Amino acid sequence: MTTRDSAQHAAGDEDDTVTDGRRRRRELGRVAVVDAVIDLILAGGRAPTADQIAERADVSVASVYRYFESLDELRRLGVQRYFERIDHLIAIPDIGEGPLPRRIDSFVASRLEFYRVTEPMARMSRHQALDVEQMRATLARVRATLADQVAQHFAPELTPLSSAARKDRVAVVAALTSFEAWDLLQEQGLDRSAVRRAWRTNLGILLVS
Repeated sequence: MTTRDSAQHAAGDEDDTVTDGRRRRRELGRVAVVDAVIDLILAGGRAPTADQIAERADVSVASVYRYFESLDELRRLGVQRYFERIDHLIAIPDIGEGPLPRRIDSFVASRLEFYRVTEPMARMSRHQALDVEQMRATLARVRATLADQVAQHFAPELTPLSSAARKDRVAVVAALTSFEAWDLLQEQGLDRSAVRRAWRTNLGILLVS
């Protein structure tokens, strides 16, 4: 290899290093901005502005728009990343195992904790879903996961039913124990213990009839 070739090769390596460094900084910036969105939503329960996001992430407003096509995209990614973070809270311990009363107890406890922790993000995502199609899709995936858990956790009671009856029962149980139902029950003055009692009683009725 000639001296000239060596110099060109070294220059190429240097360019690659610079490019990799820029790519790395951009990715770190994107992560910081998404994390800022999550923190702001959890703190205030509302969709943050570009100025608030930039200040929290310690970047410029221009950088926010350079990293993401729109604030809607950024908020959607924030919700998605958040639910990935707390995926363990969606899980029901020993799903589908044990007698019905114990399964009802574990199901209710799991839902109550999940809604308590995710309340600010749940409110914001539902508000954004009115206008943002991708947010509606994210919310639909979460709801589908929760409905699938109902079918799995209460399979012994649901399996003997016809396909149509089983689908109806899963939908009713999912609606009864949804975030929206939890929120409405609280508005009507029920505290955590009262919601737990109401869900346990009515799930017992739905699943043994």
